Amino acid sequence: MSGQVRSAKDELDWENEVHVFYLNVSAAPMPKLDFSGTLSYTVAEGEMDSPHFPAVRVRTGGGRWIAGYYPELVNNADEYSDLDYQALELELQATYQIMDNISLTLNYWYSDFDDDEEYVYGDLDGDAYVLTGFITYRF
Repeated sequence: MSGQVRSAKDELDWENEVHVFYLNVSAAPMPKLDFSGTLSYTVAEGEMDSPHFPAVRVRTGGGRWIAGYYPELVNNADEYSDLDYQALELELQATYQIMDNISLTLNYWYSDFDDDEEYVYGDLDGDAYVLTGFITYRF
């Protein structure tokens, strides 16, 4: 396939609206101990009209005709491109300075994703928890 495939429509109507609310706090209750936390809440909606492209058939090396899939051929994309989700994320971090050049950090991350409209990859509802810890050595 050569050249550029274009939509029969000159313009594609795409509406997208995303709001992110964000709060960050930090504190150092002791000289060697630091805390920080971040809370964010995202609300997103988006939709588009369906572009219309001509059908394309591809001939294999053996001469057979097969139906081809190309990312450019997104007929009916409007059916799987609606966005409607909310995401809540929380991250907490604590760092303790053990020595002048060594510190210990614990990090906790939580995410709750609520997908009200199935997207390209399906329903992505769910939550996740991650706890990490690491030691930093500065030399």
